[in-house]
Amino acid sequence: MTNPNQKSESAKYWEEHLKSWEASAYHREGQQNANWWDRLSTVFRGDAMYVRMNTALELLTPHIRDLTVLDVGCASGRFAFQMIEAGAQKVYGTDISNDALALAKKHGSELGVQDKVEFSAMDVAQSNSPLPQVDLVTALGVIEYFNADDMSAFLGNLRAKYFLLDFPDHGRKKEFPTWILRQVYIRVNRLPGVYLYSLDEFAKLAAPFGFTNLRVIKRNNFYYVTNLPA
Repeated sequence: MTNPNQKSESAKYWEEHLKSWEASAYHREGQQNANWWDRLSTVFRGDAMYVRMNTALELLTPHIRDLTVLDVGCASGRFAFQMIEAGAQKVYGTDISNDALALAKKHGSELGVQDKVEFSAMDVAQSNSPLPQVDLVTALGVIEYFNADDMSAFLGNLRAKYFLLDFPDHGRKKEFPTWILRQVYIRVNRLPGVYLYSLDEFAKLAAPFGFTNLRVIKRNNFYYVTNLPA
């Protein structure tokens, strides 16, 4: 079982920083909880996180009806609620931030979908984290913070046949000036690390856990890795 006193480096970082990042990334709802650097980042990021989320939903829509889903890194639940609206039977959301999860539960009650969503705190990069059995796993802006050991722990924890994950592969290194600005952000905010994998590298990590037939989809300048049927 996961020891809450021994969190992964990425979990320690996001437990402290998630509220600020989410307020800046999804700025249409207001940035009152964002620190000055995240507010500045919004100038360069713009609506990119909305585009990433909406594109992921577009890719999932042909598959998601009546499925149970685990959304890793759910934050305040906005993607979980969109998947319910798109036809998911139930969505489990997990994140490291209790503050974000409290907001997710509040929003679920306000939307009247509290019986279709369930939120819990979890460090998914720790081995033997008790994740629920589901049909599909989603994660946006999560796996790029996992080194190879954390990624193996994460993949080994999944109890699902399918996944669709935001996949910031090596191709993003070619995107100038976005890549350079990202490096500045990483250093200023003291992120523990950002790790970009090629499809071959990721497939080698995923294969021991039964995840095969992987492909990368690039759409609207975002990359996703999945084993959903084409």
